[in-house]
Amino acid sequence: MARKRIVVVFDASPLLVNKTGVAYYIERLVTSLARQYPDELELVGFYYNFLGRRSTTHLPKAPNLHFHAVRFLPSKIIYQLRRWGIEFPVEYISGTQANFVLYTNFLSYPSLFKTPSAPVIHDLAYIDLPETVAEKNRRDLTRFVPKAIERSAFVITVSEFTKSKLQKLYKLPADKILVTPIPPDEPRELSAKKQKSLLAAAGVNKSYLLFVGTVEPRKNLVNLIEAYRQLPQELRDEYSMVIAGRIGWNCQAEEAALAEAVADGFDVRHLGYVDEDTRTALFKNATLFVSASNYEGYGMPVIEAMAAGVPVAISDIPVFREVAQENAFYFDQTKPTTIAAIIQEALLDDKRRTRLSIAGLNRVAQFDWDRVTTNIHDKIIETLHSN
Repeated sequence: MARKRIVVVFDASPLLVNKTGVAYYIERLVTSLARQYPDELELVGFYYNFLGRRSTTHLPKAPNLHFHAVRFLPSKIIYQLRRWGIEFPVEYISGTQANFVLYTNFLSYPSLFKTPSAPVIHDLAYIDLPETVAEKNRRDLTRFVPKAIERSAFVITVSEFTKSKLQKLYKLPADKILVTPIPPDEPRELSAKKQKSLLAAAGVNKSYLLFVGTVEPRKNLVNLIEAYRQLPQELRDEYSMVIAGRIGWNCQAEEAALAEAVADGFDVRHLGYVDEDTRTALFKNATLFVSASNYEGYGMPVIEAMAAGVPVAISDIPVFREVAQENAFYFDQTKPTTIAAIIQEALLDDKRRTRLSIAGLNRVAQFDWDRVTTNIHDKIIETLHSN
């Protein structure tokens, strides 16, 4: 007789919008879990899709991976009711009675059956850098993350940096926090001809520096753009500054810096949100990946750049040191002149860029989705056996 599968419900809501870091993490995590445990796990993702207005054709697929849509109640109403102290149970939201629930995006729901759960807390920017988080989102996270932790069997995060923050802020014991560093995705196979075509379609027609990520205050693009403006003319003639990512929250300063740079004749190109093939082509052909971020919970684009064999020049912040270790050019992100000096050094030192490209590939080889999903699977099984 076939063994009954363990039903794991997860929050799939971020998968329905243009994917950013959290959505990429969820997609790769559940796909890996489904592939690695086809006979043991039944994965059910719930998402909000009022009246079925959003396309779902892009959702990941596997025989043991299913989705449940909440079509007749807008997510805004559910979130507002939660602020008023009225919470729907997860069984109502997901249409499923689970053995375990993964809350992949910080916040959780109560359970009618006291089903064990684990929230994924990606970062603590809402505490550490509150001015960079939208006010309503900041209030929700500040108020409801402690409740999600209180309900949880354990907590998942993506870096030792965030783990240490969770321990200090929420007094969590180390053995209740599971760190799952995010490996890069399997490389997409694109011919050189296809890559060239995609770059041409995006208006990228010469060598370039690359930033990938949502345009938002904590990414510190104002300083990065100013650093590009300070590069010597001969380097600006040779290299564009390419920014790929949608405009996020409270980005008036960033949008102004972009517009001003273009108006002043600098070759700064904001491509907006790009599809996955274009994203791959951008990574594979960049001369240097740059990020002047002030704060991150991890740094997925850094890992993706390294996986593509691209050297990286990045902020000297603890989480980037954790991810890239010594395999990067580092700068003080608070000083555009310093950023410009390090970028110039990187562009002029071909031998070091090559050395860091190779070192980056070796570093990336230490990250593995099978290991991540095994650790999560084993922690879930341990929790179920202890209940």
